[in-house]
Amino acid sequence: MLQGFGQANIENHNTYYFSVEKYSHATNDMKEAGEGKFCPFCHTRIEYEYYQYSHIGKFKCPNCSYGDNEIYKLATNVDLKNRSFLVDGITYKTKFNSIYNIYNFVASIACCSIYSINTTIMQKALSEFVLNNGRLEELKIKGIPTIINLAKNPTGSNVSLRILNEDDEEKELLFVLNDNLADGHDVSWIWDINFYNLNNVARIITSGTRAYDIAIRIKTAGFPIDKIEPYTNLQEAVNALYKTDIKKYVIANYTALQPTRTEIMRQ
Repeated sequence: MLQGFGQANIENHNTYYFSVEKYSHATNDMKEAGEGKFCPFCHTRIEYEYYQYSHIGKFKCPNCSYGDNEIYKLATNVDLKNRSFLVDGITYKTKFNSIYNIYNFVASIACCSIYSINTTIMQKALSEFVLNNGRLEELKIKGIPTIINLAKNPTGSNVSLRILNEDDEEKELLFVLNDNLADGHDVSWIWDINFYNLNNVARIITSGTRAYDIAIRIKTAGFPIDKIEPYTNLQEAVNALYKTDIKKYVIANYTALQPTRTEIMRQ
């Protein structure tokens, strides 16, 4: 609920709001774990017009109109398949196909507009921008498309699974879960991950120090047990993943990300 920051100081008139128009996979009901159900100012339950992901979407407090703001920059015509969107009628192309990155990009466009940075500079920057550190990183391993993403909490995991589910191709998933000090020893948050109704997933491999915990979570969501393969040894897990030539999605939490990426690159 970043809009709360804009209203924290009512005397600050130098506040700009950005938003993203409802995209094709938005929902009328919350389908994932989310926060911000109540207005931070009057504590009335917030009403949503739609949810983009988690608690992010178009909302308004019915009592004090919190959330009903004038939008400075709005992304429209969001097309994640073709990785493009419009702002003020100008087309922006990107290498990313996730709705949460569209929010990041619109925030950047808004900042650049405030400081009169030329639109063509932003178009070029967004069309070329990539992350090569395991954050929605796209690779070809043995010719097999592989997408790696970091997920440290339920929202990050659910966004990663949303990207997977919006892809109709057959795919396999590797989920690596550690419980080291930097991750937090309590992994009960995995029960807020939405593993239900996975789209065209042929097999799921789990690994990490809590490989069996995440495997049990996936099993209880109704995924066929004979298609779940847990490996506590990460090398064995990655080797098993690439026994087939089906497209791969990889989700790893904080301390698992770079070891997983390294093991995949060894392939």
